[in-house]
Amino acid sequence: MAAKRKEYGEAVIAYESGLSIQDVANLYGITRQAMHKILKRRGVEFRGQLKFGAENHFYNGGYQYDIRVRSMVQSAIKSGKLKKDCCEVCGNKKVDAHHDDYNFPFEVRWLCRTHHALWHETNRPVRRTVDFPPMSRKQIASMGGIASGERRQREKRDEK
Repeated sequence: MAAKRKEYGEAVIAYESGLSIQDVANLYGITRQAMHKILKRRGVEFRGQLKFGAENHFYNGGYQYDIRVRSMVQSAIKSGKLKKDCCEVCGNKKVDAHHDDYNFPFEVRWLCRTHHALWHETNRPVRRTVDFPPMSRKQIASMGGIASGERRQREKRDEK
């Protein structure tokens, strides 16, 4: 006895009317990947996956000026050039790297999530005005966590 084949003609119509692949797959009780293959075999032209602004589920209100700085800090931590410490307020070992000034990416304060959130309730960090040149992770790590220009700026500031 041959297995009964499902008809997926309506799936094409459902997808083209605006439902997501996952929604159509749910209607048929199959996985999203299986539905994608079915639609692809039927010559469906898929919608673009890039979503910008509020349409993107990762959107949190606009351009984040600190994304580059976060990447630099993560690279320095991963390479071992920047070491995590305890929260400077409560001593908690689970900490975030906090920047008071994003122009100095490797000058971080270690704060737990609670104290980090409390700091941001009443304060705003200095936005980044320095345009850092493109650097590979290796170049960032070779700086030892502090770029030479930043090191000079910090030394001048400490002399005053």
